[in-house]
Amino acid sequence: MDQDDFDKIKQIKKESKEAYKPWNRKDDDEMINLFFDGMPVSEMAIKLKRTKGAIRARIRKMELTQIKKKPVSSADREEK
Repeated sequence: MDQDDFDKIKQIKKESKEAYKPWNRKDDDEMINLFFDGMPVSEMAIKLKRTKGAIRARIRKMELTQIKKKPVSSADREEK
């Protein structure tokens, strides 16, 4: 890493207070709820004080888009 890299990270941390901090269960739960409520990534980033890239990466890591796209089986429909 050179000075430019450190300056970029410093700027990101200034703009997004939680940037580069580990995710905890509370953060994950809040992001999951916002995701399934349909909140755009840009709004989630503001609300969670993270970068849009961090939100997208976490969504991918947790495979939330796969869960959201999962088709509802006929058995599930009959139970409702």
